[in-house]
Amino acid sequence: MTIATQQASLQPKKNNPAHPADISLLHRTKIVATLGPATAAPEMVKQLALAGVSVFRLNMSHGNADEQGARVQMIRDVAAELNRPLAILADLQGPKLRTGFLKDNQPIPLEDYSVVEFTSRTRESSPGVVATKYGELIAVLEPGALILLDDGKIRLEVLEKVNAETLKCQVVQGGLLEARKGINIPGTTLPIPSLTDKDKEDVAAAVAAKVDYIALSFVQQAKDIVELRQYVESLGYTCPPVVAKIEKPQALKDIDNIIQETDALMVARGDLGVELRPEEVPVAQKMLVAKSNAAAKPVIIATQMLESMIHSVQPSRSDVSDIANAVFDGADALMLSGETSVGEHPVATVTMMGRIIHEAEKSIFANSLDRPVEESRTVSPNFYHAIAQTASYAARKANVKAVVVFSNSGSMAQRISKLKPTRPIIALTPKAEVANKMALLWGVVPVVIPQSEHTDVMLENGEKAIFEKNLLQKGEGVVFCAGNTQMKGADNMLKIYHIGQTE
Repeated sequence: MTIATQQASLQPKKNNPAHPADISLLHRTKIVATLGPATAAPEMVKQLALAGVSVFRLNMSHGNADEQGARVQMIRDVAAELNRPLAILADLQGPKLRTGFLKDNQPIPLEDYSVVEFTSRTRESSPGVVATKYGELIAVLEPGALILLDDGKIRLEVLEKVNAETLKCQVVQGGLLEARKGINIPGTTLPIPSLTDKDKEDVAAAVAAKVDYIALSFVQQAKDIVELRQYVESLGYTCPPVVAKIEKPQALKDIDNIIQETDALMVARGDLGVELRPEEVPVAQKMLVAKSNAAAKPVIIATQMLESMIHSVQPSRSDVSDIANAVFDGADALMLSGETSVGEHPVATVTMMGRIIHEAEKSIFANSLDRPVEESRTVSPNFYHAIAQTASYAARKANVKAVVVFSNSGSMAQRISKLKPTRPIIALTPKAEVANKMALLWGVVPVVIPQSEHTDVMLENGEKAIFEKNLLQKGEGVVFCAGNTQMKGADNMLKIYHIGQTE
């Protein structure tokens, strides 16, 4: 097969899993794509959405407020053109610790077992001196602590504290130190706020642009999320749903509280993989997915999911297995970073990810038709939870085509989503911002309908929108449910019927 033939086979087709003629062909695990130089143009955003992207990530480490605001508007314009909700995730940089600049711009060789200074007294690294502007690190590090540089390629061990600005360290694993390389301190809770001054500027721009989610980097404790919410509220805004990025081992110690406080979780395997031993990362990933599912919170798996396709039109077998296993574990969404921001084949990469997801899900559904609905263990039972459980169970036993849910806030759709029903979930809402948020949820197809005051009108509007989008055909069986609709007689509602035949 030639490269041209391979590329053609990976281009999104008219009947692709993102917009199937048969809704049962929809892949349920969502795809998050990072915008960057390779994709930050309207036509590329459109192609990515058509290939299967439901959520676009804005990396707030790059670009100013005006540039990010323009990207938000671009995504909204594409969503309007496609008549399809798309979620926007603003990903904050966080306190990314880095070494200093280089004296004379010359990389510094750090030899194994040599002794060097790690110091905040200067902003320039030089032979025998590794500089950082973060004096807080000097204060908390004790003899025996490890300092990892450049994604763990270089490792220092603290020998002694010379003074308030300087540590004497031994090079445990040497290498060539270049300017502004990342610093990781495994096993130490750092006295540095998760929300930096730059983050505060970016948060202000993001909420003003009305993004759908904000991802908080380097979360260590649940209080980091509380502080973000309080800051947004101090600006006079309602805080968008928060995605807590788990990339510090310290977060694992407070993970139950973090999951309770946050709206969603991201397993950020890049920095997490630096501070944990490599063999510990898959175990942590599975634990985080399981805990998120039990708490009915969405969870995103991120970092190097299709790294092999940055320069190639074909993925490595290990990347394919990584994606499939994340689907098997029950992740809500899988994220592409460099693959779509700077990669050479962004659309083909999204198409390939969709194909892998679809095949993995086909295997799950083929082997789970008689599986009982799993009940979330950390969610307090209530009427809405019981309706979600019953709707998911009925969808399987009645062999209907889809679960149709009316959701004012998105919470009922999220409850059903976390039960992983074998049928697609069509979520009707009168609020465009709620539809955008639901684009992240596993198995959910969000549809905006007009506001209704009566149940009959709501059902009529819902059926009309479903038929217009060709999601279902008249006469097909559905389970319809609703939680708090704010309509008389429609709260805590569940019915099984043939759509379009309500009389």
